[in-house]
Amino acid sequence: MTTTRRAFLIATASLPWMPFGGAMGASAHAWIVDADLPQSRVIVRHARSAGARITALSGDAGWLWIERLSPEPAIAGITRFADAFVLSQLGAEIGLRAAHHRSFDNGAVLWSLKRCG
Repeated sequence: MTTTRRAFLIATASLPWMPFGGAMGASAHAWIVDADLPQSRVIVRHARSAGARITALSGDAGWLWIERLSPEPAIAGITRFADAFVLSQLGAEIGLRAAHHRSFDNGAVLWSLKRCG
């Protein structure tokens, strides 16, 4: 199932921000962080304290998916909308769905993907 960027943003806009230590804590996710975003420092600090794997997004999100992310059972990140959209589409092809989301004024989005059902 393919989703347009607009549909993705509308569908996820009302979802709550993913709290650390929720049903699936930070350490269960592979975290993707765009270090150019100011919010990334907070995410990295919390993810490190929870023992999470952290990968910097520097370049193409599709390449990162192919090289590192596709075998992961759960992925979360703080990236720009376009990168979150690309990763959610690639994840949907292997049964991952967007689980949580929060947008920021500077175009950043906090998101997570996890296995369906």
